[in-house]
Amino acid sequence: MNKEIKHLYQELSTSDKKQLLENFEQSPKMLLYIQALEASNLLSTQKAIKVVYEVEQDLVDDNVLINRFYKLRGILRLYLLKQLKNRLKSSTDEETELQFLKLLLIKNEHAFVLERAKKLEKICWRNNLFELLPQLMSLMVSALHLHKSRDLEEIAVYVDKLETANELLYTFRKFEHHINSFRLKINDGYNHTELAEHYNNTISKLRRKAKALKEHVRFNLMYHYVSFSIGSQLQGIVHKTSNVLTRHLNQLDKLLSENPDMPISRYIPNHRFHDMNSLLINKAIYWFNKQNTAKSYQQILERAQLKEANPNEYVIESGADFHNILLCCWAAKEFQALLKYSQELKEFQLSNASIKHETPYFVYDLLAYTGLFPRQKCQEPTKIIQLTKKFLADADENSAWIYSVVGTFAMLYGLYKESRAFLEYPPLLAEYYQNPKNIPTLELLDVLESKDRQQLIDFRLRIKRCKKEMPHQDVLLHLNELEMLIKHFL
Repeated sequence: MNKEIKHLYQELSTSDKKQLLENFEQSPKMLLYIQALEASNLLSTQKAIKVVYEVEQDLVDDNVLINRFYKLRGILRLYLLKQLKNRLKSSTDEETELQFLKLLLIKNEHAFVLERAKKLEKICWRNNLFELLPQLMSLMVSALHLHKSRDLEEIAVYVDKLETANELLYTFRKFEHHINSFRLKINDGYNHTELAEHYNNTISKLRRKAKALKEHVRFNLMYHYVSFSIGSQLQGIVHKTSNVLTRHLNQLDKLLSENPDMPISRYIPNHRFHDMNSLLINKAIYWFNKQNTAKSYQQILERAQLKEANPNEYVIESGADFHNILLCCWAAKEFQALLKYSQELKEFQLSNASIKHETPYFVYDLLAYTGLFPRQKCQEPTKIIQLTKKFLADADENSAWIYSVVGTFAMLYGLYKESRAFLEYPPLLAEYYQNPKNIPTLELLDVLESKDRQQLIDFRLRIKRCKKEMPHQDVLLHLNELEMLIKHFL
């Protein structure tokens, strides 16, 4: 319930919060609880009790205090639910209007329903709100039967519109299905060849359907959005069809400009803000895959500006979004930003209990502190190494790169024994040796343990020679990191 209270309280406006304090001014305990909610993002039961019942803690049994808090919290919950009834930000203006029209129909206001419904209809067709059109057309057919039962011609028109609306919604759901199938493919196993083939086949289907329904612009909008957003995440697609992806992006920007109120795939309040938020992350990954890290990071900065310009909007986020942002920050050597977003990921993972199911935030802390060394050092290097070791105990071979990250961090902090234990991980070494132009970090550790400065100089020259051979982007990023590490030891 603490999480429910958190979200309900966050929905209150400034005036609502002021009224809340006035309504409970005779309840000192409630005022303390409200102040604690204002000061903390998520208040646990124990923290709340410590704040609200600080005076009584040494005098009253813990179970009694817990029961008192539950009653206090229950009172606040009922108050917040009553205050926020029909005011949550999860519905759009059009959805709210449709709900009102349904109420009017029940109350036999048939003429009034038709008058307002026709205004809403224009908006829904103009902005291709396929999610609402079937319900709206059905409601209008019912209203026409009840109000103008003899006007069969008009009823027939809306019966046909209802059929069209249902067909459009079905096609829209098929488009959604294709998007979800990509997510499933990526989660099922990142096979680049299979994904590229699946991408090309799906995009061909979307293109044909969008062309056949060109009068409904939203399908074309979704086609270009999906083509760019998913294609930008696949290195092979970016390298082979970079110009095609650029054309998709240009066409997408044009359509968005021409249709400012039309959603892409998610019809939610302020959908354009959320679409642009996602698009900027995808642009960042696109430029990252094109090896333009400066332009990639610029998209991250623009996304931050977008959020600042919309302070009252919630940002729909996923673990994948965070990992893409963090990757772009790391590649651009923006290590302070990496540390900042890592802390945001920490809050996200703790709130969603997802820390065991994806790359944990502290792995990115390792990357950040490695990049910031020695200007800003990790205060507890041994602790963060142990956290990572515990996570890796249950991880699969897809986490081999994390062994490299923690091994490099330990090496930088002079913990050579711990570093070797990670860097000798067999799947990690096998990954390195797949590419003859790659150099395992373990070889740098060997040189450091030899304490031979000339060997270190020769090792750096070897890295430079490998970089001149224009290796794959992943290898190049790794060689750049090795080169950066060597500077700390020369």
